[in-house]
Amino acid sequence: MRAAVLFILLCALGRTAALADDRSFDAIQPHEQTDSASAHLAYAEFLASNGKLRAAIVQWQTAQAIDPANAAIANSLGGAYLRMGRAAESADQFARAVGIESNNAAYHYNLANVEFMLRRDLTVAWHMEPAELLRHALAEFRDASRLSPNDLEYARAYAETFYGLPDPDWSEAEVAWKHVLELSPQRDFAYLQLARVSLKRGDKAQA
Repeated sequence: MRAAVLFILLCALGRTAALADDRSFDAIQPHEQTDSASAHLAYAEFLASNGKLRAAIVQWQTAQAIDPANAAIANSLGGAYLRMGRAAESADQFARAVGIESNNAAYHYNLANVEFMLRRDLTVAWHMEPAELLRHALAEFRDASRLSPNDLEYARAYAETFYGLPDPDWSEAEVAWKHVLELSPQRDFAYLQLARVSLKRGDKAQA
């Protein structure tokens, strides 16, 4: 099963989010009238690291209002919403990060993971067919792998997504798995998937 490190990590952290007394954080809280996005961003990260996710989201939202073109803020908000189980808002923020900084492989990967792992929630929220959403996730995984071609996790995520599509391009899938083969230290798994793809293409001899 395709690893989804971001998804697993954020969901695990979300279960531990606390609502403790905020008075101990007053000393470092930015002034309400500050126009520094970086101050709110730093405070948000501090709050999140101490289990105060809801308060952190407020700070990230304030930072985003001050600096709407900051991709890192959008990516952080996407992760925070994911930890809260708010799939559509998470995907919207990851998509915003991609739109601002389209050459960042991690942003594409984060968006693709949400689209793939939480596709049932998103098909309802976005009024999309599941197949269309999966094709969008595939494209985002492809971009992540293209932008970071030596990353095995990105390459494997892209290759494995073909199996979820109702009408996959198996020739493209073969190329994707060959790339995984090039990167993987354990080549037997990639060879097994290449054999599987060959069977899907009807090429028993190649399999």
